[in-house]
Amino acid sequence: MLKRRENVTCMSLIILFFLSIVTSCMMPVSSAQTPKVYVDPPSIVDPTLTPPKTFKANVTVANITDLFGFEFKLGYDTTILDLVKVVIHPFLKSPTFMPSNQTNEDEGWYWLGVSSLAPPPGVDGSGPLVTLTFEVTGIGSCALHLYDFEFVDSNANVIPLSVEDGYFNNLLPVKLYVHPPKIINPDLVPCENFAININVLDVTNLYSWEFKLYYDSSILNGTSVTEGPFLNTSGPTNFVIIEFRDAFNGTHGLVWVNCTLSAPPPVSGNGTLATISFHVEALGESVLDLIDTALSDPWGGSIPHYADDGYFNNVLKAYLYVDPPSIIDPTLLPPAYFNVTIKVANVTDLYDYQFKLGYDTGVLNCIGVIIVPFENETNFTTQFNVDNGDGFAWVNVTYYPPAEPLTTADPATLAVIFFQVEAMGNTFLDLYDTRLSDPLDGEILHDVFDGFVSIVEHDVAVIAVVPSKNVTYAGREVYINVTVANQGDVLESFNVSAYYDDTLIDTLSVTDLLPNANTTLTFTWDTTGTTPCHNYTIKAEASVVPYELDTADNLYIYGNVKITMLGDINGDGIISISDLVIAAFAFGSQLGDSNWNPDVDFNGDGKITITDLVVIGIHFGETC
Repeated sequence: MLKRRENVTCMSLIILFFLSIVTSCMMPVSSAQTPKVYVDPPSIVDPTLTPPKTFKANVTVANITDLFGFEFKLGYDTTILDLVKVVIHPFLKSPTFMPSNQTNEDEGWYWLGVSSLAPPPGVDGSGPLVTLTFEVTGIGSCALHLYDFEFVDSNANVIPLSVEDGYFNNLLPVKLYVHPPKIINPDLVPCENFAININVLDVTNLYSWEFKLYYDSSILNGTSVTEGPFLNTSGPTNFVIIEFRDAFNGTHGLVWVNCTLSAPPPVSGNGTLATISFHVEALGESVLDLIDTALSDPWGGSIPHYADDGYFNNVLKAYLYVDPPSIIDPTLLPPAYFNVTIKVANVTDLYDYQFKLGYDTGVLNCIGVIIVPFENETNFTTQFNVDNGDGFAWVNVTYYPPAEPLTTADPATLAVIFFQVEAMGNTFLDLYDTRLSDPLDGEILHDVFDGFVSIVEHDVAVIAVVPSKNVTYAGREVYINVTVANQGDVLESFNVSAYYDDTLIDTLSVTDLLPNANTTLTFTWDTTGTTPCHNYTIKAEASVVPYELDTADNLYIYGNVKITMLGDINGDGIISISDLVIAAFAFGSQLGDSNWNPDVDFNGDGKITITDLVVIGIHFGETC
């Protein structure tokens, strides 16, 4: 008798242990992330940021909860940077008060303190707190150091967070580059020839160099490569052409060369390493791709450097476009302001231009135009008109001597257009009636690319996942109801996928779901092939719709459905007397009877007979 009690006790402990595992598996897993405040971008390393150029940096907060007020100082090196503009973003709930918004140019710090005045709670989420515009005043490097910071919640408790400084560096590293960097010349027709140099800038103790240069062999053929005069100013060199083929891989040619001094001393400074000559084969363009570069000192050490490619084009088609091409920002609430620029690229001998930019006046009002002269020219006339009735801005700019025409492959800004948001909605920024012309009033062929503005919220979410059973046998069907919602402002069509663990059950489509509406989809999970005594995590995910910003709620994790042993009716992990009692109550019933229990119909024949009870007897005492 004592032995039987010990067995019963062991079985009870096993059941309690199993239930504790199931309970712990079904507990939600926290996805909270540690709040942080940081400088964005974290690192600005750009040797082209020379005085008096400017750049912007944000102080941004991420993953914050119940933020009610904050303050911080941002330090910088005044010998390199000068703070010239501050834009404070409305991250906190309005109204707010600002006890501190100060800049000390002598000591090099900016101090901002802001607090909400509205009642609790505070603000949750992530976003920029302030945008700082710096003017570069010197060459060097410095930290953008966040200090004396304190972030508090609506109960005046300090919010623990991590802090990440920024970094600025405009020191000039060694540069290896193609010269001239761009050859844009429609006179270089087939059978013409030209040459480029591979140059080095600001190098110290150069003893050996190597590079590969790729080019489009359908446009260009390489004819020769010779050593430049830089390295051999120190003495004899070993100049090796490792590979020089016009049909290196069927579409591209390759120039691969290496050069090493025969003996010290090394060379420092600037100069030409090699000269490569080309024969023009056809009209078109080609990148002169400088890769796998190596610079070494006499001791075999690598000299850090960066490489700049070249570019060839003997047939240009200009393009006029709106930049940025799209503005998708549901936070641009009326009466917010923003601007776009009208740019031109790949243009030769541009002297005059005009365009109209159309927009939906139900969404935007145009409030101004700024003309940006190219190459700092002053010899030009301007005409422009803003019509907020018909919805367009018209710009006409004419240059006159001694102004020089503009030739550039890189984008050049022609005008800046300013808008105020009138109402939520979408609108194209339609560039039309465009004309580009040269100094002889000849029209320049060009393509036009419009812009797009969307000030509506796109947001879909999975809001519920409900399986028909939480415990079932392998091979049975489980029906999973997934409810999705359109929490945005426009009709949305998207896909919804249901999973057990990471295995796809099915994908169903939702079409034209109205704003603020929801719908329920039913997925059928055939559990054939699943493993008994295993808990499967059930989840559903809605696909991200275009321009959706809030994607955290696209995934909904329900929890577990247990696949149990055949005969474990109550799903407690052991086939015991409890299961026999349940089966006995349903014995003799069939589908439709008041005591019918589908979990006892092990063979699925629609009735409960001794055959079903025998299953329990065969496996009696088995546990997971």
